[in-house]
Amino acid sequence: MKAGLIIKLIEAHSSGNESLFEKALLDLVNDEERKGNSSIALSLKKAYSPDKKTSASLSASPLSNMSYSTQSITAIPKDKDSTLELIEVMQSTVKLSDVALTEKAYEVLNQIINEQKQADDLLRKGITPTNRVLFCGPPGCGKTLAANALAGELGIPVAYVKLDGLVSSYLGQTGTNIRKIFEFVKNKRIMLFLDEFDAIAKKRDDSHELGELKRVVTTLLQNLDAMPASVFLVAATNHHHLLDPAIWRRFDVSILMELPNQQQRLKMVNKFLQEYLAGYAIDENILTVLTDGMSGAQISSFMQSLAKHCVMNNVNPSKILIDDIASVWLKHTTLFISEDSEGYIKALFELSQNGVSMRTLERITGIPKSTLSYRFNKEVKSDERE
Repeated sequence: MKAGLIIKLIEAHSSGNESLFEKALLDLVNDEERKGNSSIALSLKKAYSPDKKTSASLSASPLSNMSYSTQSITAIPKDKDSTLELIEVMQSTVKLSDVALTEKAYEVLNQIINEQKQADDLLRKGITPTNRVLFCGPPGCGKTLAANALAGELGIPVAYVKLDGLVSSYLGQTGTNIRKIFEFVKNKRIMLFLDEFDAIAKKRDDSHELGELKRVVTTLLQNLDAMPASVFLVAATNHHHLLDPAIWRRFDVSILMELPNQQQRLKMVNKFLQEYLAGYAIDENILTVLTDGMSGAQISSFMQSLAKHCVMNNVNPSKILIDDIASVWLKHTTLFISEDSEGYIKALFELSQNGVSMRTLERITGIPKSTLSYRFNKEVKSDERE
């Protein structure tokens, strides 16, 4: 009896007939209640919302009417052998203002958002809005955050592809997993986010790669070509030079995310000061200088470390000393460096170049000023030789 009810439920879902689906689901609920399985019956009722659209109706709807719920009847695809889920669907609350971007990158992303918001008007004119974006850049520079900001601004969920489940050691399985992912998102208003994209999109002319990876890239290209406009594709890579040339042609826009400049760092520092150290008298300009060369993720980590130091050491909010800032910066920068190493001295020298006095450096390190001065002079001569 139960198998027959489930078959009817699936048939109703596949046909796109909402009323038929509701009837089949109600029959299944009643069947479970008759068997005394009230908890299962209740779960079935809670899992269904009558305003949800089936995939068949979605495919015929304008983008503004398309939606996706994390409680959708569509099961999350899994790898056949490991049974690991291939994606994780989440709703983003990040906004574009939360991301430290260059003026040019902000303009490009804002244009993409506006195109997506007016997608129906563009599609009626036969114009496809930008819906394939590739972020390139070093780790921690904000690629994932920027992707989340796009989804947050558009109010659409993000399907994060999990590489640990996607890439399989079994012949042909990775390609199968790629097809499963694109099949899952194809009739949904959703962002598909492929992080570490180079893992499945490497150049096919690499003699060191096996034929299997080349087949994976071909499968990926085929699915990208068949992807509907309802799916907003975002990919990110730290190694854009490894991507197959054909992959580049499948994206509307590629954006290079670089380490934050002075203006971006100042914006990030002020944001973190308001978030973690509101009410503390700290010169944001010193922090902006000391975070030069850090990625966005490293700046966030440094600011959190400074906040922890101030709270745990009961630092007077009105009297945060340069000693406190320099001490936290030094620990953060030289976490995996021996105090006897050249790298440690380079870090101290950088602090001195950024206005931290020799007396302060002596206090926070215990190294006499005369020794520091001698080592710094050697550092200057070394730089001159280079």
